Amino acid sequence: MRWRRFLAVALVAVPLAGCFDFTADSAFRPDGTAQVTAEVGVSMQLTNLLASQMPGQRDFLADCERERPAGALPAGVTSMKGKRGQRGDMDLCTYVIEVADPVAAAAAQQEARTQSAPGMRGLERPQLKIERLREGVYRLSGQFKPIDMPLAKPEKPADALATSAMLLAMTTNRYVTLTVSAVRIENANGDVQADGRKVVWKLPLLALVKTMPGTPYEIKADIVYAESWTNKAKRWLGLD
Repeated sequence: MRWRRFLAVALVAVPLAGCFDFTADSAFRPDGTAQVTAEVGVSMQLTNLLASQMPGQRDFLADCERERPAGALPAGVTSMKGKRGQRGDMDLCTYVIEVADPVAAAAAQQEARTQSAPGMRGLERPQLKIERLREGVYRLSGQFKPIDMPLAKPEKPADALATSAMLLAMTTNRYVTLTVSAVRIENANGDVQADGRKVVWKLPLLALVKTMPGTPYEIKADIVYAESWTNKAKRWLGLD
C-alpha cells in the first residue's frame, strides 16, 4: 500500500513542478523610508488539486486584498496593500508596503518570527536585521535557515520517498529573490549591478526546505540612501 501511495504522490507531483515563488524588491528613498514590493506566486494546479482532494481547503492567497488598518500593521510600516493577479499558470498576490522606519520594521519582523509556528520559521520569515550604520546609511544583514524537518520515520521509506518527490516537484526551478536598490550599495555579498545602485540575492526555494551544501544562506549589504555633496566629492577623489 505504501508503494502505491508513493507512486500516486509521485504522479501527482509531476504537474506541480514549481508551485511557489517569492520576490521582494526594496527601494530606499533619500529620506530613509522605503517601498517594498513583494510578490507571492502559487501554482493554480496546486490550488485546484487541493480543492479537489480537500474540500473546503482555504485559498493560499485569500487574505491578499484584505484591508489592514493602521493599528494592525507592524511597527515602522505605514501601509500595506495587496492586489491579486495572474501570470501564466501562477496565481499572484502583489503587496506594496510603505516603510517609514526600516530599522523598526525589521525589528518587528524579527519579533513576529519568534512567534511563528515551530518548524516553519526558516521558510516564512528569514532572520533579517537593519541597523543605522551612520548618517544616510543602513546596514542590512540576514540569514536563511532551512526547515530540515524529518520527511518521515525510518520505518516508512515509501512515505519518505513520496514526501521527497512532492517537495522536489513543488520547489524545483523556483526561487526566493530579494532585491535592494538605493543611491549606492556597498559591501554586499549579492549580485551588485554595474552602476552600484542595486543588489540581488537569489536562493533556490528547495534550499529553504533542506540544507544544500555550498548554498549561500547569508545576505549582507550597506545601503547608502542619502549622501552629502562633501561625501560624494571625497568618493570621486578617492579620499573616502
